[in-house]
Amino acid sequence: MNLFLTDPENPARIRPPAPPAVFGLPVRTLNIAAHWHSPATGALLAAEVGRRPENLHSHVQRISLWHSLGDPVELAAAVLDLWIVLGSFGQDLRLRMLRTHYDALEQYEMGTYLSSRLQHGIQCHDPCVALPGVVLARPVEGEREFLRQVPHSLAIPA
Repeated sequence: MNLFLTDPENPARIRPPAPPAVFGLPVRTLNIAAHWHSPATGALLAAEVGRRPENLHSHVQRISLWHSLGDPVELAAAVLDLWIVLGSFGQDLRLRMLRTHYDALEQYEMGTYLSSRLQHGIQCHDPCVALPGVVLARPVEGEREFLRQVPHSLAIPA
């Protein structure tokens, strides 16, 4: 296996391969094989999402697995993790997940909540998304702005 690429115009020059894209889906199937359909596989995928949140492939596999297992609690958690990692990007994907899994999300009254945040997405610091099974939630109550600007009239003269 060659870890480096050679330049055809200058064969002596060796260059490293280009780094992978931050959000890229590998060319693997998004469905889990039938003999791996179990809650243990869901726990494994949740750990993978926690380790590498930018891997959208793991997110979609996790959602697909919990949907096929019929567990609305874990399904809602997997969809929320995907929403957290997408942030304000991927509005079409977020809308599709919302429409497809609305019933599971509505068990926690998250369907309506996510519908209202479709434009801007959600953040991991939002305390409303800290549900059981959500791996990427880091809830914070109150203000997250710890420093504030002091008006010039109150500043200490030099």
